[in-house]
Amino acid sequence: MYLRAIPDTTFQDSVNMPAFEVILTDEAPVPTSGYSQAVRWRDLVVTSGFLGTHPDGSGVVKGGFEAEARQALLNIGAVLNAAGCTFADVLRVTVSLTDINRFADMDRIFREFFSPPYPARNTIGVKELWGGAQIGFDVWAVVPQRAEVKNE
Repeated sequence: MYLRAIPDTTFQDSVNMPAFEVILTDEAPVPTSGYSQAVRWRDLVVTSGFLGTHPDGSGVVKGGFEAEARQALLNIGAVLNAAGCTFADVLRVTVSLTDINRFADMDRIFREFFSPPYPARNTIGVKELWGGAQIGFDVWAVVPQRAEVKNE
C-alpha cells in the first residue's frame, strides 16, 4: 500500500521555488522522528538513509550482513517505487559500512539490484549505525518522464 505524497509548502524560498513533495510508503520503515523517507523536487528524488530494518519498524533483520544489505535495498526500492522510480533511475548511491572489509560482499549484493550503467557511488566506513546495523544506503534518482507519485 502506498501513502499519498504530501506537498510541503514550508520549504519555498523568496524566488518562488516550487515546494517539494514528501514521499511516504508503508512498504518501507515509516519515520517516527524528524525526517522523510524521501523528498521529490521536480524530477529529483532524494532518499533518507535506509538500513536493513523490517518495514514494520521492528528492528534490524536477522541473518547477518547479507540479509541486512538486501533488506536495506528492498526498503530503498519500495521508496523509489512510491516516487515513480526504479533502481535504473538512480544517479548516486552512498553506502555506509561499519566494517569496510565487507566492501566486496556489499558490491556483490549491490549488483543484484543495480545494472550497468551503474550509478555513481560513495562508500564510507562508519563507527556504528542505528540498532547495531552493519550497512546503510541512501540514493538520489531522477523520475522518468511522465512518472507520477503512487497514491492509494
